[in-house]
Amino acid sequence: MNNLTIFVNNQPVFEYDRETTLAEDKRTFLENMDSDMSRGIKIQGELISEPDTQQRAKFMVLNMIKAIQQDNQAVIQASCAYLVNRLPDLVEVQVNEEGSKINIELVEDN
Repeated sequence: MNNLTIFVNNQPVFEYDRETTLAEDKRTFLENMDSDMSRGIKIQGELISEPDTQQRAKFMVLNMIKAIQQDNQAVIQASCAYLVNRLPDLVEVQVNEEGSKINIELVEDN
């Protein structure tokens, strides 16, 4: 399988097929998300006015974790689609919560 696996506190919580083909409207939606993020994002209280690819990915992961907690499948799917389309070698997202701090590791297949 060619999946992106999302782990939270070392437990797999979601798998997304990295080979999923996106319809044109979904690709447009991802482009619009990028455009919105280019105006700045906030990650764990820090405002980043010109986020790079890694910062954008972490922002998407934080939104996805919230969506997983709320069982919001549409946001989970969109977040995964964004991640695999912007980081084509991404195979795992490791999220570990330590109190109020969240550590995110993006694992790419080399």
